[in-house]
Amino acid sequence: MTGPDEDDDHAYFQAIEETFVALRGSPLLLSPADWQVSRRWHRDGIPLDLIRSALREVFEHRKERGAKGKISSLRYCAPAIEAAWEERRELSTPGERAEAPAFDLAARLHALAGRLPAAFPGRDLLAGRIEALGGDPETVEEALAGLDREMLDAAAGSLGGTDREAVEAAVEKTLTGLRGRLPAAELERSRERLAHQILRQRLGLPVLSLFSPDAEP
Repeated sequence: MTGPDEDDDHAYFQAIEETFVALRGSPLLLSPADWQVSRRWHRDGIPLDLIRSALREVFEHRKERGAKGKISSLRYCAPAIEAAWEERRELSTPGERAEAPAFDLAARLHALAGRLPAAFPGRDLLAGRIEALGGDPETVEEALAGLDREMLDAAAGSLGGTDREAVEAAVEKTLTGLRGRLPAAELERSRERLAHQILRQRLGLPVLSLFSPDAEP
């Protein structure tokens, strides 16, 4: 059984993984070594908005260079993320925690609502719930996490037999490639994460987070 600190570490890691996979454009389970990197960042207080911004820059620069292949490790991006964090800390007042830059909450919620696929069941209702959120960013982010889970559950429930089988086959194919590299218990815990990644990719579902690339106005 995990404690509150480890639960927070997992939530932080999952948020990073979702952004990484969205930028990568194909499903991937980040490795235990990547988890340890993420855990260290969490304990060091590196905010998610900075990590997501740095990840976007890494992927964009790689695309601009015309690099072949896909990034398959969070550790590849670690130098850029840690350099961005050091720069933010240097620009902040000594002894004070660096704050996330201000952003337009309403514009980000509107962007997320607009990224919902037209064919998604209950799209208009979900879009309205997203745009109706208010309060401080932490409260809104927590509410978005709940809506994201609802969205994924609804997407899974709406799949027809053929589509459901295709998602299950894609999950099994990825897990098969990881057998022998990860403990069996970790593979089973990863099954839902992979299914969610594949659902997002197949149905064009956004990551409902204020700091997701999908939230860019």
